[in-house]
Amino acid sequence: MTTDTVLEIAVCTVADKPAAEQARRAAMDAVKTYPGFVSWRALTSVEQGDMIADLVEWTDKDSADAAATKVQADPAFAPYMAAITGVTLMQHFETQGTI
Repeated sequence: MTTDTVLEIAVCTVADKPAAEQARRAAMDAVKTYPGFVSWRALTSVEQGDMIADLVEWTDKDSADAAATKVQADPAFAPYMAAITGVTLMQHFETQGTI
């Protein structure tokens, strides 16, 4: 089974994980209203204490790109972006198969 949606994977490091997770919840509330938003799975690393990841699903790449621009000016995202100390991966993917 394949899907036409686009998955955005962001893997980041943070200095203060509890503060970053709180800021992420506010960002998640804001993004629900963005055009093309489908879902957001917030992940925290079991092995690495300063690592978090986000798996965000968009209806298409254009919506993901528009959201990337919008978050830069959205005050709801400022605390989350400030909590991130480094980005290990930020990419968009198409689903090739699901089991």
